[in-house]
Amino acid sequence: MTVSSFPFDLKLVLDEDSVFCPVRATLALLGQKWVPRIIYELTHGKRRFNELAGAVGGCNSRTLRDRLKLLEELGIIDRTVVVLMPPWVEYDLTPKGHELAEALKRLEDWGKTHMIDPTVTPTTPA
Repeated sequence: MTVSSFPFDLKLVLDEDSVFCPVRATLALLGQKWVPRIIYELTHGKRRFNELAGAVGGCNSRTLRDRLKLLEELGIIDRTVVVLMPPWVEYDLTPKGHELAEALKRLEDWGKTHMIDPTVTPTTPA
């Protein structure tokens, strides 16, 4: 991938010394609305476009298409055209995508341990 085809604003992925920062680059990817949710939904296996749209919920078709295209270009998902009648497209995580999903799972585990659930009423000792 060249600088001209890089999918993010370079300011988001370079540190203060204009050196590439992999943490910033990863956060720029995951900071795009719907990307973590798409990755999460694909951890359950292959999905057709409309199945994925329903599972993600609230994402319009154009945005979903754009996010899927980006993830495919980055090698995070595979897009497979199934040539039956009628034809359809399936999306699935690549090994690289599964690795990213595992990293998100570790973030989830950290959040469960260290973040407060605002829907749970704290109990006071008697």
